Amino acid sequence: MPGPPKSSNGPKLSCVTSWFFALAGLYALLVVPAWLWISIHWPALLTASWHGHEMLFGFALAVVAGFLVTRPSRAMILVLLAGWLTSRAAPFVSLDSLALVCGLAFPIALLAATVPTLLGSAKRWENRIAPLVLVALWLTDMAWWAGWLWLGTEWQQRALLAAIDLFALMLLIFGGRALQAAMGGYLERQGLPRRDPVRSGHERPLALLMLGAVLADAGDQTSLAGLCCLAAALLTLHRVWSWQLGHMFRKPRLWTLGVGYCWLVAGLLLKALAQLQDGIPLTVLLHGLGIGAIGSLTLVMMARTASLRARQSLEPFRDIAAAVILITAAAGSRLLAGFNPAVSQHLLWLSVLCWSAAFLILLRRLLRPASPTHSPRIR
Repeated sequence: MPGPPKSSNGPKLSCVTSWFFALAGLYALLVVPAWLWISIHWPALLTASWHGHEMLFGFALAVVAGFLVTRPSRAMILVLLAGWLTSRAAPFVSLDSLALVCGLAFPIALLAATVPTLLGSAKRWENRIAPLVLVALWLTDMAWWAGWLWLGTEWQQRALLAAIDLFALMLLIFGGRALQAAMGGYLERQGLPRRDPVRSGHERPLALLMLGAVLADAGDQTSLAGLCCLAAALLTLHRVWSWQLGHMFRKPRLWTLGVGYCWLVAGLLLKALAQLQDGIPLTVLLHGLGIGAIGSLTLVMMARTASLRARQSLEPFRDIAAAVILITAAAGSRLLAGFNPAVSQHLLWLSVLCWSAAFLILLRRLLRPASPTHSPRIR
């Protein structure tokens, strides 16, 4: 994802990116254990579809807002924050039409704040991906709310599958740009030859494949969606082969980003496996994308962006390295819980604890006082 402009004053909470990074981190830390507790003790209160919706449109979309909204007015910041809070409260509104308006408040506010500027400044086709994905996310959120209020759970499931495809697309493109630039710069500084062509030739086919997955999932064409995800995973593997990721383990600032990107490949393969093979629970394997990929990549990108904006070095990055290990443990525990009923609740709680601990580490980094004593040239 494209980062916001740098500031020499550190990550102050008056900046919209800091507000939304901190808000997203706090929400991720609290809502997952709250959801597990509710699902055990009051299972009829909130559905699993609500849980998936909040992780995508409550957590992940707040992260996107932190990256894409730049130089906002104070009024815009207040509108975005009010929209986010209103959307979180929408499931508890009893009047259907009001619930729909409340539920879509944050996506609409984010569209108004970002899409005109992003489309106006995009000179290349690839740079129009972000605003187009935001419009598509608004449509999928509208479909989810239509399912919640009138059309039933099948609409909600289709909408969430399409939404996770859209978030995966955004991470494939912008996470890939960040990782390629970081690895390439590191290799050049070490005097090692780069083997990757410094271009975006894979972005268009990846976008088309993931768009195919979005449309297939929205249309309940499960096998076609699985084939699109499989092809996207294989193309991504081909793409990263030349990035020489074997060198990334020397630096936490590199391998944290690399692990998150590799989770994207694994998550797409797991989704494809569940959609192409009968009898494998898709809702379980989707956590490879939801926890492993979205969780780790958003965490790392928030930490990197906050440090660079504060003009701080990315060395050391050990706290975020620990957080990425915890996210990986959370994803692994959640995947295992789906196939081990006897110990599933223990594994679920282990996953929740690892997830929340990771975002507690991120919050500590985001909220600590800035010390802008280092140049951000090393990326």
